[in-house]
Amino acid sequence: MKTKILITGSSGFLGCRLAYYFKDKYELLLPAHSELDISREEAVRTYVELHRPAVVVHCAALSNTWYCEQHPEESHRVNVQGVVKLAKACKQTGAKFIFMSSDQVYNGTPMLGPLKENAELQPINVYGRHKLEAEQRALWNLPDCVGLRLTWMYDLPESPMKLNSNLLINLLGAYREHKTIQAATHEFRSVTYVWEVVKNIEKALSLPGGIYNFGSGNATNSHQLYLSAAGALGLKEPHLWILPDEKRFAEQTRNLTMDCTLIEGFGIRFNDSLEGLKEALKRPFRVHD
Repeated sequence: MKTKILITGSSGFLGCRLAYYFKDKYELLLPAHSELDISREEAVRTYVELHRPAVVVHCAALSNTWYCEQHPEESHRVNVQGVVKLAKACKQTGAKFIFMSSDQVYNGTPMLGPLKENAELQPINVYGRHKLEAEQRALWNLPDCVGLRLTWMYDLPESPMKLNSNLLINLLGAYREHKTIQAATHEFRSVTYVWEVVKNIEKALSLPGGIYNFGSGNATNSHQLYLSAAGALGLKEPHLWILPDEKRFAEQTRNLTMDCTLIEGFGIRFNDSLEGLKEALKRPFRVHD
């Protein structure tokens, strides 16, 4: 008998790929919003009790940081309360609960270098604060649950699946439209190939409860990362249209890079950001001038 797994947000960027990867391995529950409204506690409890999944993988979220900043009540309802409701329902049925968090919880941390899960956190945006609150409240309600702090993810632009706004799309769009990109020299963040995340989520099904950094590392600033990524894509003369922004974050460097030593101890490894990009681009891909 196949393990029954409920995936929320299965029509989203990460969720649809996870559903595709899991489809022949597990019995999947892929409810639409009309079937499972995570903002309604009774609906969540009823659905989980009725279908009794062994595992709930929670991918549904409001992930646009700008939108969350403009709509904090909606962000809290989805990104915090939705997580808590699912954690409570899983506690009632004994289901394993895995939910997606974000590297944005580190946004505002003054420390430099890769950050560990126990770093002192003081997120400065609504999305980061809500993700951190969701982690804390989920663990309080269900200590055995697993939260995965994800980085900015991407897929190849020619993917037939849903795409998000990501590094590759931004670079290709600017290149084709002959526009410039301002990339911060005082920012350090990682990007992760979404299929690395998908494959490693399967390994994460057996993790003990806790919060884990879950994505690629990166030791270069955003300007250097953009230049390197453009070079890997085969885009011409990136130094002429990817320009260094030396003013943004000059007062306090923005550092979202994560130390993944903890997750590596469980046999889960991610490529470095640029290494992962080069591996991803070994798949058939064509730049259209």
